[in-house]
Amino acid sequence: MRTVATAGHVDHGKSTLVLALTGTDPDRFPEEKARGLTIDLGFAFSTLADGEEVGFVDVPGHTRFVKNMLAGAGAVEVCLLVVAANEGWMPQSEEHLRILDGLGVRHGVVVLTKADLATQDLLEKRTIEVREHLEGTGLADAPIVSADSRSGNGLDDVRVALAKVLAESPVAIDRGRPRLWIDRVFASRGAGTVVTGTLAGGRFNIDADVIAGGFECRLRGIESAGLQMTAASPGARVALNLSGVDHHALRRGDAVVLPEQWIDVVLVDVAVQELPGESLADRSRLTAHVGSGEHHVLCRLLDDEHRFARLRFSEAIPMAPGDRIVLRDPGRQTTTAGAAVLTIAPTNRSGDAAAVLAQPIAHRLLATGWVPLAGIAARTGLNEDEAVDKIREAGGVRLRDWYLDSTTVAGLRNSATRNMEAHQVDSPNSPGLTTHELARELALEHEHLLALIDNWDEVVVDHGCVRVAASQARVGDSPEGRALIATLDSSPFAPSPPEDLAIARALVREGSAVDLDGIYFSSRAVSEARSLIITALRERGSVTVAEIRDILGSTRKYVLPIVAHLDRTGVTRRRGDDRIAGPTSGLL
Repeated sequence: MRTVATAGHVDHGKSTLVLALTGTDPDRFPEEKARGLTIDLGFAFSTLADGEEVGFVDVPGHTRFVKNMLAGAGAVEVCLLVVAANEGWMPQSEEHLRILDGLGVRHGVVVLTKADLATQDLLEKRTIEVREHLEGTGLADAPIVSADSRSGNGLDDVRVALAKVLAESPVAIDRGRPRLWIDRVFASRGAGTVVTGTLAGGRFNIDADVIAGGFECRLRGIESAGLQMTAASPGARVALNLSGVDHHALRRGDAVVLPEQWIDVVLVDVAVQELPGESLADRSRLTAHVGSGEHHVLCRLLDDEHRFARLRFSEAIPMAPGDRIVLRDPGRQTTTAGAAVLTIAPTNRSGDAAAVLAQPIAHRLLATGWVPLAGIAARTGLNEDEAVDKIREAGGVRLRDWYLDSTTVAGLRNSATRNMEAHQVDSPNSPGLTTHELARELALEHEHLLALIDNWDEVVVDHGCVRVAASQARVGDSPEGRALIATLDSSPFAPSPPEDLAIARALVREGSAVDLDGIYFSSRAVSEARSLIITALRERGSVTVAEIRDILGSTRKYVLPIVAHLDRTGVTRRRGDDRIAGPTSGLL
C-alpha cells in the first residue's frame, strides 16, 4: 500500500475529491458534515487501475486547523495538492505547499478541482498560475490535472496521474526499524486500545512486543484497508490493536516502535530551510511538528547564515537523522521554516557544531567522539549494517564496543605512549602506569582506555598496569635486579627478604623469581628443589616434610611454601603425612 495526503485551501474540494476517488466520505464527524468543513483528519482507501492500493489521509484546509493538517502530512511522501479552479491560489494553498516542501515531499499531483465552474481559458490561466507558485519547491515538476468531483469529469485523469507519480516515486524504505506516529487513538469494543497512523521504516508483525508512547505493550492485531493482517509493511496506512496500555495513556504525536531500536531525545541539530520572507530568531520559542505531533522547542541558531540550528524539545521523542520537522511561530500562527534532523543528542559545543554539521552523517557521528555500537542505527537513521559500513568508510575504527575516528585513535595512542615512556624514565623499576592513572592523564573514561589499549601490540598490560613493550628494559638485566638474584641464590632454600620489594615484584613478573606465600625465591632455586624432590621420590617412593627439609638443608619456614607450591603444580600429592609423586612429576 502507498499513502497519499491531501493539501490545499479550505473549501477547495479536498474531501469531495477523496469521496469521488474512493467512495468513502473522509469527514468522520457530524459537525464536519453539517458545516461542510473538515476539522480533523479523515481516511479512505482505493485501488487504482494498475492494482496499486492507496490509503488517503484527508487534511483540513482552514488555517485554524493547520496543526491537524501537519499531523496527517507528517509521515507521507506523496500528496494531492488541491486548488479550486474557480478561486485559484489562496493563502492556505501557499502555506500547505511550504509545509509539504519543509517535510521533504517531492512527489505529488496538483488537481484543479471544481473544473466545471471554470472556462477552458480560466483553467489554462490557473495552470500557469499554479506552476509559478510551484517553482523552486519539491513539487515544481508535479503534473497538473483538472477534474470535477461532482460530475466525475477528469477523475480518470487524476487516477492516471496519481498512478504514474506513485510508480515513479520511491517506495518506503524498509530499514528494519519501524515507527508509526499515532494520529488517532480510540477504544474499540471487544478489542481495546487502537491507534492509527502511516507506518515507516520497517515492518510490524502481529504479537510483537512494542513501545507505544513510552509504554511496553503487545501488538495484538493489525488492520489495513478494512482487512486483518499478520504484518504491515512501510508505507501502509494501518490500525494497530495494542494490549497492555489504556487508550487514555496515548495521544496524537506518540510513536509506536520496537524496543531498543530508537533513542528518545530532547536535543537535535538540524539543517534549516527558512520560508520566503521568514527569518528565524536566535533563542526563539517555536512550535515543532514532527510526525503527527506538536511540540514546544527552543531554537538556537548555530551559524550567521541560519543554515543550522539546535532544537531543544520540551519532551523526549524518538527521532533519528533524516527526520523532517516543520517550525511554526506560535504567536503569529505562521509557518517559518522546514528542518531536517542531522544529529540527535549532540554533545559538542554549539559554537563548534556548524563545521561538523556540513559533513556527511558518518563524519558527523565520529566527530562526537566515542560512538557506541549499541544504538548505532538509531544515531544514523540507517540499519546497523549500513551504519557500520558508512562509519568504516569515514575512517572509524572499532575499539571493543565503540567506534572512534582513526585520527583520534592515533593521537590518543601517541599521547599514551609518551605518558608511559615518561613514567618508565621516572620509575624504571615500576611495572608501568595503572590503567586508571593512564585514563586520568588522557582524560578518558576508564572503559574507553581499556578499549584503546585492547589488542594494541605495542603495549603490555599486566596486572592492571600498562607499559610500552619495546621500551621496557628487563629488571633482571639491571644492576639492582642482578644483585637481588645473586642474593637469593646465595642461600637458595632460605633466602633473605629483599630490601627493595618493587624490584622483587618486577623479577616475579619477568619470571626470574617466585613469590611463595610472601617469601621470594629465585626461579632457579625452585626448579632445583623440584629436581631434588623428584629424585628422592624416584628412590624412596614417598617423602615427608622433615625429609624434604633435610634434602634441601633448610627449615620448615621455607620448606612448607615450597612443598605447597609443588602440591599446587601437581609435582607432589599428599597422602597422610607423606608426599608421593603427582601427575606432573614424570614418575607416573
